[in-house]
Amino acid sequence: MLEHSDFSVVAKNKGPLPKPWRWEIYRVGRRTPVEYSSVYFDTVTQAKQAGNTALRLMLSEYPAESR
Repeated sequence: MLEHSDFSVVAKNKGPLPKPWRWEIYRVGRRTPVEYSSVYFDTVTQAKQAGNTALRLMLSEYPAESR
């Protein structure tokens, strides 16, 4: 499974008011996000929470490594 530490969730102010925040998921070594939200949020906290949920879902799609 991919390491969670290889990824980070960032909330960015990219839209107009009243919902300017969206989340973006980055992987170590990349300048562009591997995924980002299509909807915008009222607060940075809402965006970050939704991004963390999206990251968990994204990582759950990869099978665990067999040892």
